[in-house]
Amino acid sequence: MSSCEPEEGYGVALFRSVQGALGAERLLLAAGIAHKLIPVPRHISSNCGFCVRFAWADRDRVEHALAVADLGTERVMRL
Repeated sequence: MSSCEPEEGYGVALFRSVQGALGAERLLLAAGIAHKLIPVPRHISSNCGFCVRFAWADRDRVEHALAVADLGTERVMRL
């Protein structure tokens, strides 16, 4: 994929707690970043049962918002 092509697909942010996932949902909503709170996919391990799914093209914005908020993010990964 060249750098001129949009990045397709989704990413997920995993959290240490449900409170972190819910906080991220509020944070991303306020930032105007499209997302969805979903159960963690079976092939991914996490301490929390929920994660936030977002467009992979928004990864930098999501990672920055989560880092500033310190919501107990375990990791951000591509689906």
